[in-house]
Amino acid sequence: MSHPDSPRLPAASTGSLLASRLRLAVLALAAVGIGLIFPFPVEGRLWGNIFNLAHAPAFFCTLLTIVGLLDPSAVGLPKRLATVIPMTVGRTAVVAILLTVLGLVGEFLQYFAGRNPSLKDVAANSAGLLAAFVWVSGRKATGVKRLLAGLIVVLIIAVASSGPLMNVWDCVQQLRQMPLLASFERPLELGSWKAQNATMTPSTEWSTHGERSLQVDLQPSRYPGVSFFWPNADWQGYQTFAVDFRNPTDRSLTLIIKVQDREHKLRGKDSKDRFRRNVTLEPGEVRNVLIVISEIRQAPENRSMQMDHISLVQIFTSNLKDRTTFFVDNLRLE
Repeated sequence: MSHPDSPRLPAASTGSLLASRLRLAVLALAAVGIGLIFPFPVEGRLWGNIFNLAHAPAFFCTLLTIVGLLDPSAVGLPKRLATVIPMTVGRTAVVAILLTVLGLVGEFLQYFAGRNPSLKDVAANSAGLLAAFVWVSGRKATGVKRLLAGLIVVLIIAVASSGPLMNVWDCVQQLRQMPLLASFERPLELGSWKAQNATMTPSTEWSTHGERSLQVDLQPSRYPGVSFFWPNADWQGYQTFAVDFRNPTDRSLTLIIKVQDREHKLRGKDSKDRFRRNVTLEPGEVRNVLIVISEIRQAPENRSMQMDHISLVQIFTSNLKDRTTFFVDNLRLE
């Protein structure tokens, strides 16, 4: 039953109001669906984490919106607003389950929309729905129980948002430390890097900036190495790109350094449309590699590289037969 203080409407008016609010609920669901699937034209670690930060609050608000449209008092709105479908705890749970399914389907469809599906996003969506369910349940309680429900809601949203929020802050730190691109001093800095047939470990064994470097353990494969996927993109106004290496082994190692801009992907990743240099490290050698920025700019065959849109730095080797290790540190612009 609806709340006893809710206004009673004639059947015709109730049907019209129900249809109107259901249309609004469908619009809310459509907005969530578009947000999950639409290939937004944003790139980079910062924007990715801002989107991740929105997952839990978005699903929290979506459940409250749908429940509130059907039964305003269930979410804490004034009782004078008409209820069209009384939202019990059971009905609220059903809506939450349906939204969970929507989130799962949306993440799956991201694969076909050129986005990256993520189980972490599914978990964040579910956390937002759980927080909203606790909120609605708490509205039916009084006193300390209602207050406790509110605190649980805040805790759930805070936990779900903590990871993306910390990564957003790390991105801000990354921007502020320019012209230093990477030094592996911050715990979350590796969020900008990915390994291919290799493992990455922050190490205090050797460094040229701060206390840590990145130890890269390469596995036998065709192209093992690491990729700096989200460097600070604007390299304009600098003369050189510098990086420090150490080869701790008793064998020489040839590393390949590649630099590319966003345009490179649009041109089909043509091998002649990016910068590449080979660097051979002798056994036990420490090497400071300096690359003139103008060489990087002029590396593409038929154009100039966009030095304000650098998107990737790769450090790898080719056709590796045995496991080996190298250290890298202090990527910087000078």
